[in-house]
Amino acid sequence: MATISSLYIIGNGFDLHHGINSSYGNFREWLSENDCDLLYQFDKIYGDCDSDWWKDFENQLASLNAIEYSGGIAFENQPDLMSEHCDRTWNDAQIAVEQELEGLFCSVRQDFHNWIIQLNTPVYARKIKLEAKEALFVNFNYTLTLEDLYNINPKHILHIHGCVDYDEEFILGHGKSFDELQQLNSIELPKPPEDISSDELAQFYEDNAVGQELHEQLALDAAINGVAAQRKPVDTLLHRFADFIGTMDEVKNICIYGLSLSDVDVPYIQYLALKFKDAQWQFSDFKNQNIQKINSFCESNEITDYRVINLEDIMQVHQLCIPFEEFE
Repeated sequence: MATISSLYIIGNGFDLHHGINSSYGNFREWLSENDCDLLYQFDKIYGDCDSDWWKDFENQLASLNAIEYSGGIAFENQPDLMSEHCDRTWNDAQIAVEQELEGLFCSVRQDFHNWIIQLNTPVYARKIKLEAKEALFVNFNYTLTLEDLYNINPKHILHIHGCVDYDEEFILGHGKSFDELQQLNSIELPKPPEDISSDELAQFYEDNAVGQELHEQLALDAAINGVAAQRKPVDTLLHRFADFIGTMDEVKNICIYGLSLSDVDVPYIQYLALKFKDAQWQFSDFKNQNIQKINSFCESNEITDYRVINLEDIMQVHQLCIPFEEFE
């Protein structure tokens, strides 16, 4: 029977604990100094993207009001019905949407990469106690904190979203499927009043018709497709996750450090819950921000042997302790 002592799942809260300015709020601050035009583009396309919006940046990529956005583009790119080439102009709004969204998402991925590679190094005084012997690590971050600060063998680490040390594109995105996005951007027809005559019903539908012309529908489809393309390939990543864990039949300890248990992250933890339900589970939670999610997850997955800790409580060098707030 193949057994490992501990399996660590590392999220961004782990890097934040170590004084790395890796929050999405920090990304927005970096953009304000290095690419204000991109911030303007997000405000133009998504609406007013305030600090709260940016705190949940990846999930917010799915929040585009595609109906409103594509409708504006379609209004600016109406087909010229008087032109002998009218048929060609029905696609103008679609092309405009595709080009604008492609430019936005391409730019943000490039800026995201440039921001990640310049992040500050972790603070040694923030080190925590890790049982690295006979342990595996799944790192949702892009940084080398485990390798550089804890001297973990890279062979024992899966950087599931990419890593600054590898020549590969970082994986980022939301968790909404195409069908979910389509549902979020569906046009609801008003319901007719009860007990009206057939003539009144016909008149009601005529007065409240919400129809779209071809160029408007093409633009809307392009907007939904553009946002759907920013979804994380969770199914593919789950296979990588399962392959990394391999044929392990038993894990004594599962430590979830710095992961917020957002919808896009939960499938990985559910996989572990099915496979290693009887392990001792440990979740870190900063200021009880995710305590309800943790308790709910454990209850729904029948995990009974678990505890919630603060990374501050398992630090190695308490005498050099630097308050976490300094790094927020």
